Amino acid sequence: MKVLIRQTFLINPADEKQEPKSAKPVDLLIEDGVIRKIGPALEAPGAEVLDAKGKFLLPGFIDLHTHFREPGFEAKETIVTGAHAAIKGGFVASVSMPNTQPPCDHQSVIDNIIRKAREVPYAIFPSGTISKGREGKELSEMADLKQAGIVAVTDDGDWVPDSLLMRRAMEYAAMLNLIVMSHCEDKRLSAEGVMNEG
Repeated sequence: MKVLIRQTFLINPADEKQEPKSAKPVDLLIEDGVIRKIGPALEAPGAEVLDAKGKFLLPGFIDLHTHFREPGFEAKETIVTGAHAAIKGGFVASVSMPNTQPPCDHQSVIDNIIRKAREVPYAIFPSGTISKGREGKELSEMADLKQAGIVAVTDDGDWVPDSLLMRRAMEYAAMLNLIVMSHCEDKRLSAEGVMNEG
């Protein structure tokens, strides 16, 4: 199968010199799902031609903060429904947050998410919790979670109020080469969400 995309503005993050405002439109030839040629006025006999004049072509987006509510809150969203919605929006992958029920603080929960993610043509990179149960009291078993497949740790929706525990979490995560995504909200200050006092 051949597809020829004509006159698109190609945005390629790997090409640091290309600026969207100064980019010139190009043609892009795709054969069997692989980009074969990029250039002006390409010829491709037998190809399906898509007119993309005035449009931008970008690589698939990655969402770094998604709430696929499975397990536990499937009435809100499942991995399958969330992934299909994301695909329609131009996303190809995402990092899922661990505020599920049970929270992503055990290998079995991560295993379940990864297994369910295989049902869709979409990459899900699960995050695990910083603390057990997202309670901010005791560190999660980050090494086990990493072995199960997490890419980051966070107590998403809840901050870690114990500064020493957070320091230990950062040290532990650094040893494992895990990203720490902190929910920076001191609920003693945000309280009921009042914007200002006066």
